[in-house]
Amino acid sequence: MVLSERTHDLSGLPRLVIAPKQRDERGNLYLSSPQQHYLQRVRRLKVGDPFLVLDGSGGLWMAHWQPQGSRVVAWVETRPRELPVHVHLGLAVVKGPSFDEVLRQVTELGVAQITPLLTERTVVEPGLGRQERWQKIVQEAVEQCERLRWPQIDPPTAWGDWVRALKVNWWGMAVARQEVPLLMQVLPKPPVGGDRDPVYRVAIAIGPEGGWTTAEIAQARAQGGVPVSLGSTILRATTAAVVAAGLIAAVYSGQDASAVEGTYR
Repeated sequence: MVLSERTHDLSGLPRLVIAPKQRDERGNLYLSSPQQHYLQRVRRLKVGDPFLVLDGSGGLWMAHWQPQGSRVVAWVETRPRELPVHVHLGLAVVKGPSFDEVLRQVTELGVAQITPLLTERTVVEPGLGRQERWQKIVQEAVEQCERLRWPQIDPPTAWGDWVRALKVNWWGMAVARQEVPLLMQVLPKPPVGGDRDPVYRVAIAIGPEGGWTTAEIAQARAQGGVPVSLGSTILRATTAAVVAAGLIAAVYSGQDASAVEGTYR
């Protein structure tokens, strides 16, 4: 059975993130105790009530709640949810809960990959288990904003290692107090014609509260990074990450992915 979001209003149904192994080929769902508690006690589903499941692969399915074994009953044909470009955010780790919140916000804006960066002025290193917690945070954000894929959360990575390993078509580095172009002025526009890559990749790097060092900026330039401005005011690192993701989403939203091209480096 196939349902379409264009003809059915499914917005009121609970959405549940599952692991791919929790759904078998026959449509049986193997929900964990917390997931069953959420559907039965928090969302108060009754036997036979519909809910939606997604596993991060881009698919969405409708299932019917059964305490002893829920089952998928339909595949849902969805409207486009993802940006037509792969957006990679490199964000210096900052103290406190604001880092967790910015992960939620950039997930809502369509970021596809997030690397927590350890820079020269990073004042805190994430403890064990933080990456797993971050992955859970973005999955919860996906449920709320109705994306079908969640961002990949990389392990915390040293700045130099990230720069050397980065493989994108274009990347920028947000800086302050410098005469550099605005991000929206230099983001690549979709050219017409030519050979097209299957996925166009852009990245943006956001530094720590103390800013980038001269050596880090020089290293970025040497690796093809473009210093860019996010505006005339001085932003906190977490604010800058959300602004940058929002600007990138504004430029590329609604564009046909096949029209975005470039040379993969």
